[in-house]
Amino acid sequence: MRNKYISCYVAAFCAGLLSTACNDFLDEVPDNRTVIDTPEAVSELLVSAYPDANCVFFTESMSDNVTDRGNTLDPYVQPDWNRANRQAFYWEDIDMTYQDSPNYFWMASYQAIAAANHALEAIAELEAKGVDCFAQKGEALLCRAYNHFMLVNVFAQHYNPAFAATDMGVAYVTEPEKEVFGHYERVSVKETYDKIRKDLEEGLPLISNKAYGDTPKYHFTREAAQAFACRFYLYVGEWQKAIDAADEALGDNPTLRNWNEYIQMSTANREKNYTSVQESANLLLASTVSQFAVDQSFYRYGYSTAVNNSLFQQNDNVVNGVWAYRAEAYNVSSEALTMMKWKPYLKSDGVNSNSGIYYVMDPLFTTDEVVCDRIEALAMAGRYDEACEDIELFLTNKVKNYDSIAQPVTSLMVETYYKKFAPLHPFYENQMSEKQMAFVNCAVDFRRRELLMEGGRWFDIKRFDIEITHEAYQTGATDVLARRDLRRAVQIPEEVISYGVVPNPR
Repeated sequence: MRNKYISCYVAAFCAGLLSTACNDFLDEVPDNRTVIDTPEAVSELLVSAYPDANCVFFTESMSDNVTDRGNTLDPYVQPDWNRANRQAFYWEDIDMTYQDSPNYFWMASYQAIAAANHALEAIAELEAKGVDCFAQKGEALLCRAYNHFMLVNVFAQHYNPAFAATDMGVAYVTEPEKEVFGHYERVSVKETYDKIRKDLEEGLPLISNKAYGDTPKYHFTREAAQAFACRFYLYVGEWQKAIDAADEALGDNPTLRNWNEYIQMSTANREKNYTSVQESANLLLASTVSQFAVDQSFYRYGYSTAVNNSLFQQNDNVVNGVWAYRAEAYNVSSEALTMMKWKPYLKSDGVNSNSGIYYVMDPLFTTDEVVCDRIEALAMAGRYDEACEDIELFLTNKVKNYDSIAQPVTSLMVETYYKKFAPLHPFYENQMSEKQMAFVNCAVDFRRRELLMEGGRWFDIKRFDIEITHEAYQTGATDVLARRDLRRAVQIPEEVISYGVVPNPR
C-alpha cells in the first residue's frame, strides 16, 4: 500500500516537473498562491524554497561508514530500497525514484529553486513599488545558492581549480521558467560555484533574524547563513573567509551538542532531541520526506559493529579518552545498529488510512560541524593555537570526563597522533605542511564521527579524494573507489537525461 502511494507521488511530481506537453507545474506559484503582493506573502512562499528531500540514504551507503553485513537483514527493508542500497554501496547508478533516491533529491532541490526564483520575481516587482523586501530577498538568494551547492556537490566532481572549468556542474536556474529543464544546460563546476558565490555574497548581508518570528530554526538565520558561507569558502580554499564566517556562526560562546548529556537520555529522548529546535547545536533544520529513520538499521550495507568498534570502542583519540558517542542495536540482530539520530514522523493519507509518508527533520547546519570546519581553516591559515582551542571545545562535548584545563591539547599532541593517518588529497595538497596535514586530518576525523549516519562523510571523501574499498560479505570480492573516479559524481536522473540533459560520464 505504501509503495503504491510513493510511486504515484513521485511519478506525478516528475511528470509535472519535466513534461513539455503539460506545463501546469509552475504555471502557478509553487505554494498555490495566485498573487504574491506583500513581503509576508513572499515569506510564506519561501517556506517552499527549502528542499523536502535529503541525500542521507545514498551518500551514507557510498561512504566508508558502511560495510556489507550479509543478507540476514534483507527481509526488514522493502525490495526497492534494498536494491538502491546495494547500488549505492557499489557506486552504481541508482534507478530507484522514490524518496531517499538521487532522483527524488534532484527533483526536490529544483522544486525548491523554483520557489526561490518565483519569490525573487515577486520581490523585484514589490521593490519597484518601493516596498522593502531586503530580508526576503536575502533568504531567497541563500536558498537558491544552497540548493545549487548541494546539487553540484552530489551530481558533479568536487571543486578543483585544475578541473573545475571542464568538469560538468549542474544547470544553474535563475529565472522562474514555466518548463523546468525545457531549455537548461549544465554549466561547468567553476561556473556553478561562481554563481553560488554571487547569490551567497549578495544575499548574506540582507539576512535578518527578525523576519522569522517563532520559527527561526527552519530558515536561513544569520548564524545558519554564515555556517553555509563557512562551508562554501572551505570548499574553495579561502581560509580567512571561512574563519570569519565560522566566527559569525558560532559567536563568542558556542554551544555544541553534548554527547556526555545525550548518553544519559533515554533512547526515545535522544532520538527526539537530536533534530529538535530546542537543541542549540542545530542551526538549520529541514523537514524532508524519508524512510531513513524507519529503515536505517536494517539495510544490508550499513553501519556495522566493525565500523562502530573502529570509531568508538577504543580510547583512540588525541587525548586518549573514551568517546561519549553511543550506538544501539535492535533485537533482530547485533548488526542492526543505529546512532538514534533520526525520529520518524508519519503523515497519514487520511484519518482511516493505513498508508502515508514518513518525514525526518534533517539538520542541514550545526555548530558541531562549523567547529570542525574552523579547525581545518585555522590550521590552513597557520593558526594552530586557536585550532587547539577548538579541538578542546569539541572534545569537551564528545569525550567522557575530558577536562581541557587538566589536559590541554597542544600542537605536538595533534601532530604525534595524526601522523599515523593516511595523507589527504585536497587540490591544495602540495601546499600543505606535515603539521597542516595533521590538523586537517583531525578535523576530518572529528567530522566523520560527528556526522555518522547523516551522509556528511561522503563529501569529505570527495573533497579530499580519499580512496575507499567496499568488500562483499560472502565472497570477499572488493571494489575500489579510486581518486578522481568518475563514480564520485552521482548519475543524474534518467528522466532528466531523456530530456536532453548531458549525463555524467561513466
